[in-house]
Amino acid sequence: MFADLSNAAALVTGGASGIGRGISGVLAARGAAVAVCDLDEAGAARAAAEIEAGGGRAVAAAADVTDRASIAAAAERAIAELGRVDILVNNAGVVGAPGWAEREGVTQDDWDLALGVNLRGTVNATEALEAHMTGRGSGSIVNIASIAGRLGNPDRPAYNASKAAVISYTRSAALRLAPSGVTVNCVCPGMIWTPMWERIASRQFEHGSHVFARDAGESGPRALFDRLIEATTPLGRPQTPEDVGNAVAFLCSEQARNITGQSLNVDGGRVMS
Repeated sequence: MFADLSNAAALVTGGASGIGRGISGVLAARGAAVAVCDLDEAGAARAAAEIEAGGGRAVAAAADVTDRASIAAAAERAIAELGRVDILVNNAGVVGAPGWAEREGVTQDDWDLALGVNLRGTVNATEALEAHMTGRGSGSIVNIASIAGRLGNPDRPAYNASKAAVISYTRSAALRLAPSGVTVNCVCPGMIWTPMWERIASRQFEHGSHVFARDAGESGPRALFDRLIEATTPLGRPQTPEDVGNAVAFLCSEQARNITGQSLNVDGGRVMS
């Protein structure tokens, strides 16, 4: 049975594209009203309009998760327009500062932005809504980390470290909010063909920096990505934003009422822990 989220209201950060858009769509399909929150105001509006065109209920809210006042205002708007927020999905994330895919090495700006968005943004959004949830005695928070937070990577240490921190923060927040009836869990996606992965694969293909780049032929970055999937994923197939959305929907449902402080890998079996 699919998780039923009828009568629930959710706020999804980074909901305008990629994984966030997939999560927003799945939550709406399960019956939740969704506040699509993103720094890209026009993108958030498009994602919300798409949900409404499909028969769901959605609003768009522009916010910068690194700015406490900005995300607090978006949370207040979601509460005002949807009546309440039962579900918070902390999905907004970056690999590094603008231009990260084109340059060698990791800069101080990369570290600052990765930690600022991925970790501090998660904290800011959680703190913006926790009083609302604890006051009602219920709520579900799902943080989107990555299997990168469980694995090392020589090229993207700032991203990996920030996602490892999100996994750790999930446990701390779960312990703190459990007495108030709020669950806090984490989903760690594997390899999904999003704009982020397209940039990574394009760089590796163009520079021949990955062992499979020379074998991808004229097919380009997507062929390289597919070879990586075949070589590293036991199930042999990429994940999708909707796969992540399905995991999020379950963790926010009544079926998961006794699950908190957990990190679920949605990665085709690449990391088994």
